[in-house]
Amino acid sequence: MPDLDTPWDTVGDRVRAARTASRMTVRELARRIGVSASHVSQVERGIGAFSVPALYSVARELGVSMSDLLDPPRAPAMATDASAPTGGTGDLRVAGIVQRAADHPSIKLSSGPRWSRLTVVGEPDAEFLEVIYAPGTAAPLEDITHEGREYGVVIAGRLNVEVDGTRTVLEPGDSIVFDSDVPHRFWNEGDDEVRAIWFVRDRGHGDPVPHT
Repeated sequence: MPDLDTPWDTVGDRVRAARTASRMTVRELARRIGVSASHVSQVERGIGAFSVPALYSVARELGVSMSDLLDPPRAPAMATDASAPTGGTGDLRVAGIVQRAADHPSIKLSSGPRWSRLTVVGEPDAEFLEVIYAPGTAAPLEDITHEGREYGVVIAGRLNVEVDGTRTVLEPGDSIVFDSDVPHRFWNEGDDEVRAIWFVRDRGHGDPVPHT
């Protein structure tokens, strides 16, 4: 199986490039995302990692997409425009429509979960992910908030969830839908690994925010 993990030194290089293009100092970016300047510096040098909330905040403050930061150094060899026709070959992988399990690019975040992208290339307006939560973890100290709306379903294990201060546990087959700007967090207090599928739709492209 090929190693398609995105190393944090690659992510760090991309953060530094985007920050420099935005003419923002390390100290200013750190202030905006609520971490220390030394932590941003460590990530940019590839010796640190961001949590989920910090990563979303970095993308927002620097005006880049999550795919811009997290895509592996090289795209899978067969990756093409997902809208491309099959050319009569009948091979949906060649067309960029099907991605085999061994080809999912992934990254492990500092807060514990591993994200695997389920699309051949990064989608400009959405994230389609498998997220694996290691067992025996405590609730994150930070809430996650970002633009968009997300949809999740637990495939295996029991996922601890908190949305807007209310907690529950999702069992296999349970699903959840909510606006991503509502404070939320996920963790796994159980003894077994949790696997969940998430679809996060970006609302940063002119979509109206629904009334609540």
